[in-house]
Amino acid sequence: MKPVAAVVAITLLVLSGLLGALPLAGAGGVAQAAESGAPAIVSNQAPGDGPVRLDLAQVSPRVVTVSGPRTLTVTGTLTNTGDQPVSDLIIRAQRGNPLPTEGALRDALDGRGATDAVTPQFVPIPGEIAPGGQIPVQLTVPLRGPTDTSLALSSTGVHELLINVNGAPRDGATARLAAVRMLLPVLSLPPDPAAPNAVPAAPTGGAAPFAMLYPVTDAPRRIPTVPGELPLLTDDQLAASFAPDGRLGGLVSALAQSAIGGSRLRAATCVAIDPDLVETASLMRQPAGYQVRLPDGSTAPGTGGEAAGRWLDQLAAVARTGCVIALPYADADLVALTRGGMSDLAVRAVTDGRTVLNDILQITSVPGATWPVDGVADEPTLAAMAQADGRSVVLSADGVQQGRTQRTSGVVPLAGGRTPQFALLTDPLLTKAAAGPGAVNMQDTDHATGSVRAASGASSTPAGGPGPLSTQDLIGALAFRTGEPPDAAARSGGPLVLAPPHNWMADGAAADALLGAVNQLLDANRIVPSGLDAALAAGPPPGAGALMPTYPLQAGGQEVPSAAVDALRGTAADITDLESAAVPDAGVGVSPEEVFTPLRHGLLRPVSAAWRGRPEAATAASHAVADRVAELRATVRVLEPPSPYSLGTSNAPILITLTNGLPVTVQVHVEISSSSGLRVAPIDPQLVPPLGRRQVRVSAEVVRAGQFTVQASVRTPDGKILGPASRLRVQSTVYGTITVWLTASAGVLLVVLAGRRVLRRIRGEPGKGKTNGQDLPVPPSGSLPATPASRPDPSPHHRPGPRANRSGDPFPDPLAATDRLPVANPRPDGPPRPPGPPRVPSP
Repeated sequence: MKPVAAVVAITLLVLSGLLGALPLAGAGGVAQAAESGAPAIVSNQAPGDGPVRLDLAQVSPRVVTVSGPRTLTVTGTLTNTGDQPVSDLIIRAQRGNPLPTEGALRDALDGRGATDAVTPQFVPIPGEIAPGGQIPVQLTVPLRGPTDTSLALSSTGVHELLINVNGAPRDGATARLAAVRMLLPVLSLPPDPAAPNAVPAAPTGGAAPFAMLYPVTDAPRRIPTVPGELPLLTDDQLAASFAPDGRLGGLVSALAQSAIGGSRLRAATCVAIDPDLVETASLMRQPAGYQVRLPDGSTAPGTGGEAAGRWLDQLAAVARTGCVIALPYADADLVALTRGGMSDLAVRAVTDGRTVLNDILQITSVPGATWPVDGVADEPTLAAMAQADGRSVVLSADGVQQGRTQRTSGVVPLAGGRTPQFALLTDPLLTKAAAGPGAVNMQDTDHATGSVRAASGASSTPAGGPGPLSTQDLIGALAFRTGEPPDAAARSGGPLVLAPPHNWMADGAAADALLGAVNQLLDANRIVPSGLDAALAAGPPPGAGALMPTYPLQAGGQEVPSAAVDALRGTAADITDLESAAVPDAGVGVSPEEVFTPLRHGLLRPVSAAWRGRPEAATAASHAVADRVAELRATVRVLEPPSPYSLGTSNAPILITLTNGLPVTVQVHVEISSSSGLRVAPIDPQLVPPLGRRQVRVSAEVVRAGQFTVQASVRTPDGKILGPASRLRVQSTVYGTITVWLTASAGVLLVVLAGRRVLRRIRGEPGKGKTNGQDLPVPPSGSLPATPASRPDPSPHHRPGPRANRSGDPFPDPLAATDRLPVANPRPDGPPRPPGPPRVPSP
């Protein structure tokens, strides 16, 4: 098809003899004459995978009026994303007819609208773009005039506009390489050059009550900490975003400059703020600063404290001038929490969100009002909102069952709940236009360039991105909706409500363009301000029929995954268990509420609307919170000693050290595992001071000698282990039970035997007839044994030499003297003594 289209186009040009000057779009934006013979090729083929990307920076005017500019000016940049040079580039602006119905408008938002009603000539872009190169582009085309040189606007309404770039890569045919589409609203026609005195047509439509929600949110970036620790962020992108030229800085500055307190625009605007974002900014501005976690796991000081302080002050000043609604804390997905069995946490997200926002900004947000993610909720979630004093809910008109009359706005009672509730309905068409066709997530955008880039060669739209043109489709859809006659039945007594998605990526320039367009609609009497807070305070009109809430399937498909919620449920149980160990009113440290409230708020960040449609990111965020809570639990434990315990007695006490890394006093139970070598007496619950240590004397009984290891751990009063178990090494020099029993038995036996021998000697009992191992004859009564002839008489000068005892040892036997017979007179100088009876040595 590409060669055929090129041949047909060239043939038409040759037959028509179209050789002349063409306006030129160059770097300076000055129209120049084209060289003779330059073709004006019209390509209507579908976009391909071309090598050129078109990024538009500005389109003026954003809304066409009789008093506005008479030409359309487009500026941007062309980038060669391929590996071949691109030349013969041409560009033009073309449009479709006014969109007649809402269905046609939705087709245009999806990129399926017709844009070939008026197709002016292409404008050459001089030069060649090398691979990776860029060139600036500026195109100027009249709004009215001939169809071949202008957009030829002839009626009011909303048109689809296409900026079309054709060109030829080297060795390739000329084709469409890039295109950007958007809506162009025309409230009134500028003068026609052919009829300068013609009276412009009066604008159509009527004044409709109007209110606008203005979301101020960002992806959660804070990691849970406890008092005494510096705030910790996952990155430092907020430092750039809070700056005056950053996304969040520009968003608040545009509101402060355009929606001044007391103005009609401020009366129609209600600012919806994420309390977690405000709390993060307040912590960043503290004199001590904050820390940022680096990719390698280390931390570094943050750089956005001053910018966060200025931004927070400006936001507080804007908030005090009009309506403010508090989003759930961290913009949590309440439906995902309720479905995951954590409805109590969903209630806390709503109630704590209001409290945090009101306290920091010193305001009173709309009481009892809740705006859930995507403006939809199921019945259990609505019941949870009712518990959080949520009598009023901001819902999309797609979030209620429609009857014969298709509602796009209004205030209606909700059916099916135990507690009376009503809903303020928002217009789904306006939300779709603000979100863009792909509902771009704030984490998938290029914050450095502020643009959302489509694939090369594709027809893209800036809607939903962070660039300055991201609100152009929203402006067009709002002009379309307000151009219709107001339908009181469809609105059910409520205003037309513009509600961008919570993760709205508009920057300062885009928000300023939207606010300016709303002001134009107010001046044109298309809309009149109707305060959202006033509509919520008034409630539904009398006699309004109740509608059942509905939860669309596509909303469930974008929901935070159940795996992330399941991980959070386990982490929530760990926090509750840890809190059971905290001692209230301990007199030292901080209160348990100051420690555990930030941890519970940290559970809401992984279920933020920023992670809808990104299951991997949501699961990773929930695991990060779980790891942080595990780190805090691990700070309460038994310290492992550097050397073994040396025990010398069986009942020696053991000194162990408990440590507490939390800034609150904790009461814990110490547990030492029983083993074959050590028995431990029961240990009373122990109080450990905040950020301190305590030594505990443990009564232990050693039952064996040697070296062995036991495990010591700390448990909460609810019974779960806190920190990791510590290994206690024990070195025992105490005898074991068996050794002690054997030693004692041997000692008793020795005493018994010695006593028996002494007793027999005292009694003089004879032995068994054995002396020195030889049998002796027992002499008859009254006779004396004969003295051996070879045995000399004992005398003082004659002592028997050493002899063997019973055991054969060569030592004198102390009882050997009993083997000798007594002599008649052992003393020569004394009188003779009669001989006594013979004595036989006892055994």
